[in-house]
Amino acid sequence: MKFTLTFLAALTLVSHADDLDFGVAKAQWFSYGDLEASEGAEDLQLQQWRMQTPFSKAQKLADSLYMMPAIRYELINFEGPSLGKGSFDDDLHMIELPLLFVYKSAQSPWSYNARISPGISSDMQSVSMDDAFCDARLGGSYSLNDRLNINFGVSYTRAIGEPQVFPYLGFVYEMNDQWQIAWRGFSFEARCQLHESWILRMTGEATGGYWNIDTADSDYLTLQSYRAGFSIEREIRDDIWLVAGAGYTLGNEVTWLNDSGDTLRRERYDDGYYFNFGLRLRDW
Repeated sequence: MKFTLTFLAALTLVSHADDLDFGVAKAQWFSYGDLEASEGAEDLQLQQWRMQTPFSKAQKLADSLYMMPAIRYELINFEGPSLGKGSFDDDLHMIELPLLFVYKSAQSPWSYNARISPGISSDMQSVSMDDAFCDARLGGSYSLNDRLNINFGVSYTRAIGEPQVFPYLGFVYEMNDQWQIAWRGFSFEARCQLHESWILRMTGEATGGYWNIDTADSDYLTLQSYRAGFSIEREIRDDIWLVAGAGYTLGNEVTWLNDSGDTLRRERYDDGYYFNFGLRLRDW
């Protein structure tokens, strides 16, 4: 029990405000309104489904060293312009197998984490090594006191478009028993415990993806977008939460690239709205 509590304490710090909350199983659906192109191309319509779950409880590998494997699947139904004439309508898939390592000593304010995330990102028309990827992150955190934690690190990710290396810096601040504020890299969240069975979240995050597509015109398609909104969560049974939310999406951009990574076409889209529903099976 002691090692589990130590791991969960570290897990809250390294995973909060991340694109993937380890230890939390969830199913989500995001629906975007029609996004109009800035320069007269076809409108962009997106539907996004996301599912994730840990494979097991935290595994203790050595003194103060823990591991947790997980799986994540994402499907985006993309309807918009193609690289050439006409439209492009396809399902874009991402399957990811993240593996998180955390080093946290109960006697130290420091903790360290590493995440390796191999997977496949493709339209699944044909699958090859071009569809494979491996994102990674290395970071640390320092607890200034019982309420404030500073985190930092570097990540290599395709989560917001073309694969890039990003340094990040952030914090988790437990303002009181009701409010928590967290920021890291491209994600921000303010969380309010309205009642023991009600939670309000206000979020801002970067989102997107990078897929190998089987077309005659281009080899890769990237999507980049930023979301700002809120969600309300209701606990309907023990550890089962119903989630509903809405918000605004901006900075929407689609890029087609060739096999060498050269940009063939880029389209920017006006701001729009989104709404989402889902289930979450636990909140640490």
